This record gives sequence, structure tokens and C-alpha cells, in this order.
Amino acid sequence: MAETQIHDPVVPGPTVREAMKLSGFDQALLIGGAAGLERRIEWVRVIETPDTARKARPGDLLLSTGFPIRDDPAAQVDLVATLAGMGGAGLVIKPETYLGNRLPEGMAEEAERLALPLFTLRQEVSWVDLMAPLLERIINAEHSRLKQSIGIHRRFTELVLDGKGVDEICRTLADLLESAVVVEDATFHLLAHAGGSDVDKHRRETIARHGTPPRVLYDPSIQRMLREVDARRGPMKVPAFPRLGLDRERLIAPIYAANQVLGYISILDHPREAEELAFMAIENAATVVALALMKEREVAAAESSVRGEYLEDLTQGTYGDEPAAHRRARHVGYPLAGHHVVLIVDIDGFVTFHKSRQLNEDMIQALKRDFTRRVTGVVRRNFPKALAGSRSDSVVALLPLGAEADGYEGRMRALGVQLREAIAEWKPGFTVSVGFSGPVVAPAGVAAAHREVRNVLETLTRFGRRDQVVAATELGVTGLLAGVADDRLVEFARRHLGPLAEHDRKRGGNLLETLRAYLETGEQQAAARRLQVHPNTLRYRLDRISEIGDADLTDPETRLNLAVALRVQGLLTL
Repeated sequence: MAETQIHDPVVPGPTVREAMKLSGFDQALLIGGAAGLERRIEWVRVIETPDTARKARPGDLLLSTGFPIRDDPAAQVDLVATLAGMGGAGLVIKPETYLGNRLPEGMAEEAERLALPLFTLRQEVSWVDLMAPLLERIINAEHSRLKQSIGIHRRFTELVLDGKGVDEICRTLADLLESAVVVEDATFHLLAHAGGSDVDKHRRETIARHGTPPRVLYDPSIQRMLREVDARRGPMKVPAFPRLGLDRERLIAPIYAANQVLGYISILDHPREAEELAFMAIENAATVVALALMKEREVAAAESSVRGEYLEDLTQGTYGDEPAAHRRARHVGYPLAGHHVVLIVDIDGFVTFHKSRQLNEDMIQALKRDFTRRVTGVVRRNFPKALAGSRSDSVVALLPLGAEADGYEGRMRALGVQLREAIAEWKPGFTVSVGFSGPVVAPAGVAAAHREVRNVLETLTRFGRRDQVVAATELGVTGLLAGVADDRLVEFARRHLGPLAEHDRKRGGNLLETLRAYLETGEQQAAARRLQVHPNTLRYRLDRISEIGDADLTDPETRLNLAVALRVQGLLTL
């Protein structure tokens, strides 16, 4: 199909002002409602039953002899109000037969108040003479719309059939409307943008950061607007939200597939004279973008399913025998030889988070998908052959270290920092904690490492620790304490450290810091170097610790109790 067909202008239905120039209608006399002459006429109906006006549709021009309301003054005035409330285009009455030579009192005033054009027509002018040229113009307009709609639909469908993706669909829509267009997923991660030089502040920020700022996403007024868009399942014009940086009204359409909102298309600066074309185009574009996204999702899901099932079997120890594990590793392209690390990235307090935001299920699932995409993106930039998959509100990854595992902890901590920074930059409103195992041999050691990291993260959650990067080996004895009641842990820590903590609090001292350095280094010279104090100063502090805490630091049992108490204090942030 030639591209010029799409750009042919849509012939709109006539306005009331334009209809007044047509044969038949040119003999009608305007009685009131001149302010509504720009109302557009979509169809013409004859009203000769009392309830016809209540069944009118927006854009209807009603014709009547006044028979249904001939003896009811209230109904005569109410007819005007009812039609105006239904979005009608206007009312033409032949009053002579049933209403006399003039309209009943109050009808003209009501028409003027509601800006609904009200006309009278002489009895000798037939309805056919008025309707024929008007319907011909309306039908021509409808034919123009249909032709344009078919052309637009065919154009976008061809893009999908030719294997084009969201970027090309977005560019085509922008070119067609000569407007700025953006395509975003359900969490407003930017998928594509094209066209327009005068993009508003919010869109500039969105394009720069590849996602909508949280102040917009979680704003109640935006949430209400999106619920309305989703319920309509079609395009609508939405207002500007200047306080959020959304400086102009826009057309927005939901991208729907399988009863799920996959995202939204927005047109920012469509020409006013092409609004009808824009509505048709954005609706068609939303349909084909849904097809493109579902195709991309199915391809990605098929690939991740094979790798994800393998990762699940490794972490659960259900991979079968070792030869089978190696065959599957070769199939998915994962290097099973050497050492490996299990890494888990967990959203801190996700249930509390989504309840406080009052997110619906579609938004929750979309948020989790975006979280998974961002985490796996960072992981694979560092370990291209990593296996990664989502589970509830966390992402699990198996990272190949190769034959040499030296220095792995530094690499893992650096990766953990990158992951936390990626989420912080996204600004979803929550933080993440990252746990990783020590090096293990696969496949045999993966399941135990996975359980260990899970236990570490559960321990952090229990003790209210958030936004952490922690090694499973780091918790050591403290990990075993996860099964002990919190009040017993608090009592244990206070019994051994309470006097020292009270001393530091009142005097601005550093006895707890000194004790930690001494117990962790194991000897006085090393502790002094860590604290950057003279050895004599350290010895003085240790004497004070023994005195205030009534503790014999030469006793191994005492040192063990103090070390455990310090670890508990760190977890409970006492």
C-alpha cells in the first residue's frame, strides 16, 4: 500500500455550523445555543417517542415534531438538558403541528445555557430534504475514517509480519503523526521513543534515565489516571500534571495482551487538526506493539526457561547424576568446570513496600520483571555466561569463577555494590540486600551453597538489616544464632557488653571499638595498628575494658563470649 494513503487527511463529520449550509438544513432557524455550533454531527435521528433522547449517543442530531412532549412543559425543557447531557450535537423541531407556531417557553433559554444548538424548521420542509445531504456527508466521513483505519492497521501489521520490533513501530507512529512518541512498559521503563523536538521536562528525564521517575509512577493522581486508561482498554486524552513535570496533555493508550497491561504508548504533541487520526493510529500501534512484545517475551522466556530450569535443578540438588549435569551445562553454554559462587539479590521488605504503595497485581509483576531485568543485566555484564533466574522477590545467579578462585570475595563485593547502585539509580522505592557463597565445585556443592546464602539473607531480614552486601562465610557463628529468640540474644549481648556500651555513650569513648579490633586481630600490636593508636594507649584501654566489663581477656571462653556478643550487637544494632 502506498504510504501517501496513510497521510491522506481524514474527512471529519460536519459541525453544526457547516450543516447549516447544506440543502434542507439551510432553511432551519437557529433559536438558541449558538455557542455550540462547533459540535460535530455523527448521526441524525428522528425522535417521536418519550425515551429516544435518553438513548441518544454523543454527536447525535435529533429531529422532532414535538409530539412526545406536546402536553408536558417540564419534559419540553428537560429534552434539551437530556440531549446536552448525552453529548448530542443539536435539536431541530417542527413546532407547528403539535406545539403551535413557536417553541414552548424555556426551551430556548435552556439551549442557550447549555450551548446546545436548537432550531425550528417549517412544516413544509421534509425530514428527508434535511437528512439526505447531511447523511451523505456523514457517511463520506465514516468511509474516510474506515479507509484511513484500514490503511493504518495494514501499515502496522506489515511491520510485525516483517519482523520489525518496538523501535520501528514507534518511529512509524511518530512519522505518521509528526509527533513525539514514547513506548514504556508497565513500570514505565522506556522501551522506545521517536520524533518531536519539543519534548516536555518529564519525557526528557525519562529518556535520559530510561525510566519514569518514582515521584510520577507512585503519585495517586497518576495511579487514578492509569486505572481509568486500563479500564477503558483504549486510547484517551489525559491532562497535564505540571507539579510532576508533565507539562502538557497527551494521548495515551494501554498495550494489552492476555488481559494484562504490558505497557503504554504516549503521543505528546499531536496536531490538533489530526486528533482523530492520532486516536486511530495509537490504538492500532498499541495492538501491534503488544504482538511484538509478546513475541520478544516468548523468545526470551523459552531461552530463560531452559537455563532457569537447569539453575533450579542445581540449586535444589535435583539435577540427577553428574554426567547429566555436565551434558545440560554444555547444552546451555555454561562452563561447569572450576569454581562457582551462588549469589542472591533480595528485595528488602517487598510485601510491606507494595502494600504501602497500594500496587495492583499487574504493577507488582511488572515491577518484579523490571527488577529481574536490571539485576541480570548487571550480573551478565560481569559474568556473561552466568545462569540467572527469578524466584518471588529475589534473583538467584550461579557465577563461574573458573579454575582460579583467589580474590573472589573482592569481586563479589564489587558486584554487590554495582547491584545496589543500579537499584538505587532506578529509584523504585526499595533497597536490596546481596548475599554470596564461598567458592564451590559444581554440580555437587551448589545446593548447599544456595541454602547457606538463603539462610544468610533470612538472618539479615530477621534482624532488620537492609541494603547489605554480605558473604555467607562472614556470618559464621552468628548465622547459627538465627534460630535463637531475639530477646535471648539481646539479653546475652547486654550482659557482656552493656557496661562498656554505657561507658562509651556517656563519655564519648571507644572501648567497644577497641575490643572489636583486639578480638578480630588476635593480638595487641595488630589492634593498635588498626586503630592507629600507640600500643601503650591500647593496653590502657584493654585494662579499662577488663575493669568496667569485669572481663578476663586472657580467658578463651570470655573472649569467645565477647566476640559473639559483638556480632549480635552488630546485627541487632543495639
